Amino acid sequence: MRSKLFLAFATMLAAYMLLATQPAWAIPIFAQRYHLQCSACHSVLPELNAFGLKFRGQGYRLPLPKHGTTIAAIRYQMEYERDPVAGSRRFSPGGIVLANADVGTISAFLHYSLGAGGGPGGVFLGYLDTYNAHTRSLYRAGLFELPLAQSPGQRLDDLAPYGYYGAHVGLNDLPLSSPRWGIQAERTVGATRLDLTAALGEYKGAAYGGKPVATGVISSAASPEIGVFADAPIGNGIDIGAEDVAGTRRIVPTGRPAFEDGYNRLGLLGHVRVKRFDFQAEQWWGRDANVDGFGTFQSSSGGYARLKFYPTPHVYLGIRYDAVENPFLTRDVVYYGAFHVTPHARLLIQQVQPIGGKGELGAALTVGFPWPANL
Repeated sequence: MRSKLFLAFATMLAAYMLLATQPAWAIPIFAQRYHLQCSACHSVLPELNAFGLKFRGQGYRLPLPKHGTTIAAIRYQMEYERDPVAGSRRFSPGGIVLANADVGTISAFLHYSLGAGGGPGGVFLGYLDTYNAHTRSLYRAGLFELPLAQSPGQRLDDLAPYGYYGAHVGLNDLPLSSPRWGIQAERTVGATRLDLTAALGEYKGAAYGGKPVATGVISSAASPEIGVFADAPIGNGIDIGAEDVAGTRRIVPTGRPAFEDGYNRLGLLGHVRVKRFDFQAEQWWGRDANVDGFGTFQSSSGGYARLKFYPTPHVYLGIRYDAVENPFLTRDVVYYGAFHVTPHARLLIQQVQPIGGKGELGAALTVGFPWPANL
């Protein structure tokens, strides 16, 4: 298995030597609107760089003249699994439509899944937002992602869910990675970013329209879920953050009476950037008051540590350690890398190696279009 992993990375590095000089062009909605190169916001599409994250935090608005542009684009992705699980495909196509339009001070954003792996299409993200440049405040309403350190649906830098993000605790099937129906307020004070979320519902399914995971329960919010998030720099290239999410679920197991589970998720984050190296680590702790309808209290925990190296701004190699205890401990090591095949396409290769289990080799080609004619 080590020889196969070495061969995969050797192939990727050889391709990098030939193709790594390609800049990021990605999807041109905002590049056309503000006459920017897509590399202004993207490193290896669809991953955002520091400017891209700031741009998103301002509701995709800049204090620059706007120009005519298309309001929608498509991101297509073909995934490959060397050893697919029973009932799934070796090659799994999927796609999303991304759209954005401004009406006065209100901006509308849509992320629509076209369907993948036999799953249905549907809205994954859809919200209205507005940005106040004077107070540096962003407000969103609709179906949005929690402001986590790593976007679980839109900008994953590999194909494996991050640590605790996808965890279900007992019969509580609401993971951190699911988009929420509700409102979000974000404010930047100095260099510190603060977020407050309040949600009454969530999306069930996958970002590219894959089949929803069957849990055997029907669940909904019994009370609003409140989230508080903070991220602050403490030195040159060093950030720390904290997150707290709490709510109550109403859970209806098949053939059993409904019950409620009060839950809390607390996270801590550290992020260090030194030249071409990027290190990020996050740890979560969870507490559920009633995970099975019989009054069973359950604690859970999990997180990740990730190291990435950028030989150029448009190529990265990464290794990530994931661990989740819920209540049993599972641990994985993910080896991966990505580069531009063309200015509009990213090739990602990864090896997921469960500690004590069989490794899984996969890859994905992600393409964004329409392609800009003049960028």
